[in-house]
Amino acid sequence: MKNRRFSWARAIGRAASLLVLLCALAACGDDSKGDAGRTEWAASSDAVALVDGWLLSAWGPSADALFAVGGVPGAGRVLRFDGTDWSLEATGLEVPLLNWVHGFGPDDVWVVGNAGTIARYDGTSWALVASPTDQDLWGIWGDAPDSLWAVGGGTFGREGSSEATLLRWDGATWSSISLPELDRPRAALFKVWGAGADDVTVVGQGGVLLRFDGTTWSQVVLDTTRDLISVWGSGPDRIAIAGGRSNAVLVTYDGSDWTERSLGATPGLNGVWMRSPDVIHLGSVEGGLYRVDFETGDVLEEFFTDCPTFPCADVHAVFGVDGWIFTVGGNFAQSAGPFRGLVYSRRLGGGE
Repeated sequence: MKNRRFSWARAIGRAASLLVLLCALAACGDDSKGDAGRTEWAASSDAVALVDGWLLSAWGPSADALFAVGGVPGAGRVLRFDGTDWSLEATGLEVPLLNWVHGFGPDDVWVVGNAGTIARYDGTSWALVASPTDQDLWGIWGDAPDSLWAVGGGTFGREGSSEATLLRWDGATWSSISLPELDRPRAALFKVWGAGADDVTVVGQGGVLLRFDGTTWSQVVLDTTRDLISVWGSGPDRIAIAGGRSNAVLVTYDGSDWTERSLGATPGLNGVWMRSPDVIHLGSVEGGLYRVDFETGDVLEEFFTDCPTFPCADVHAVFGVDGWIFTVGGNFAQSAGPFRGLVYSRRLGGGE
């Protein structure tokens, strides 16, 4: 039944995308919602051919200096994009799967991965940085080079106990940070994002949502107990959280209230990114890409990436810079391989 449901969702999404296209041709689109100037999604098959595995995250200071990370469970990979071509980065490191990337410029890039892996690029070379944990790390974010957070938990595919993990970089060392008392079991924290040093959000397993005010971490209790996978925002009063496994859950914050939204039969969401305060960009399992109105939760656009084989490649992360949006992913349900990656991109329209 799972395959049947996702197949129907994919078919409905493609029909919706056709309606959006027809509407645009008839000049009935609302330019303020992002139709003006945007291009169609296009696959980057050259990047997929290079990595020979999954891609889980993308980040860059500009559209011609982009980093993407991933690999296979036992070997991490880093790709570079110069605005025209993708290339495989010779990091000189032997690391497991890399899960997330964040940085402050082309000469200051951080990546985290399985088994507590933390590495840094200084513009010339890559180096491992001492980590206080062997838990898998799923996300990293910081507001300054001497102020970063990393989150994780779980030892998937390895022996060992799972423990929700929160780390802090002070410019010299990484240290473990104690979590506040929570009202639900937790085994992993998945992503971290902030509007500033005193406004940081962490999301995780079982609907866990944590907030940092610059001094103290505290829990925001939500109604949902579904996994919250990723978080992004355009500012302190515009935050979006994506999650769910079988079906999507979207949680938004407007500066006052947290609101849980339903996107109908949309499959689970993995990736979220925002440039405009009015529009949320989302990526899902089964290769779904969505553009959603922040205020209403209405789906403005649905697009499904090519799915020539089953299981389809899932979209894992969404990132935008310099008027472009990039999505990466892989066939994560096929954990024994062969491992396939996914990269799609397009130019953003006005208001997106």
